[in-house]
Amino acid sequence: MVFAVTIAALQGLPNGATPAPAGLARLQAAHSRLAEHYDEFVRLMGKQSAADLMQRLDDDIGDMMTDETPDSFTTAEWQTRLNGLAMLDSSIVEQIVSGKHEPIAGSKGLVERLIVTRSDHTLQPFAPYVPATLPAHPSLVVLLHGNPQTETEILSGPYFQRLADETQTIVVAPYGRGIYDFAAPADDEVYQVTAAVVSALEVDPQRVYLAGYSMGGFTVFKIGPEHAAQWAAVMCIAGSVLNSGAAAVKSAFAHTRMYVVNGARDESIPPRYGELTAQWLAGVGIPTGFYQEPQGTHYLTTLMPVLSRAWHEMLAGYIGPEAQVRTSDEGASIPTQGPTVNGKGL
Repeated sequence: MVFAVTIAALQGLPNGATPAPAGLARLQAAHSRLAEHYDEFVRLMGKQSAADLMQRLDDDIGDMMTDETPDSFTTAEWQTRLNGLAMLDSSIVEQIVSGKHEPIAGSKGLVERLIVTRSDHTLQPFAPYVPATLPAHPSLVVLLHGNPQTETEILSGPYFQRLADETQTIVVAPYGRGIYDFAAPADDEVYQVTAAVVSALEVDPQRVYLAGYSMGGFTVFKIGPEHAAQWAAVMCIAGSVLNSGAAAVKSAFAHTRMYVVNGARDESIPPRYGELTAQWLAGVGIPTGFYQEPQGTHYLTTLMPVLSRAWHEMLAGYIGPEAQVRTSDEGASIPTQGPTVNGKGL
């Protein structure tokens, strides 16, 4: 195993560079501890998950050593994200090395937690975000990340935290081992994480929702039907139902509200995919809302106006008049497969 972190990254920033984000020292310490105990991590997490965790720390340190801020973030948002990633990803290392796994109950803010999976008894991470103020029996949104993306990356930005705070709703993002489309055993881990959070945080079991972004937006239609009765509603963000899953979706979600969100200028997932998905869902009798941001791209920050509206309506239990899709065309076509880049799905 080669640990691909440069000496400069582990020692600190080069002379004259911008001061490092506050989380850099914590990441460096976590990287050292993971390298020192790597064989134990392989035993507890599995070979691939241990390697993925090392890669996360490498990526986090690399991002902190780069002065550039991505176009989709302000400088303040990017620094907040980097420090959030540092806190979350290093927390996984600290919990496993210490053998003291933090409980879900009592969690506040954005944290990282671990489950012992039913499939192979390995430790796998997930990230809950718990607003400071909650009702007695809050709602829960289970959020599936994109590809390549982790549970920490999708929640460390301000977007879903802001929506959670506004609606006093818990959001939890399973990692799913980084397996594409949350295929087995990751699908079962989504349901295991959901059950654990519902129990520990006294969530209203009638107000549990499934949402996904990009790859996760496709995946809600693949793993959602496995236990469809658990979901009060389903949200697809920059994704689509595919023809291969149409029969299962039609059967499982006949009476489940659907919220389809995308950007009219998305260059990664053709906007038409979302339009066709909404038309097809409505055509087979599933109550569906379609929310398209005219200037929206694939970046979450550009989708926030319509995503916020869809999120609030989903949690309030309705589809607004502007978003309602009315069609009797049960024969509406839907995509046969999702877009790929270099042979890999998004």
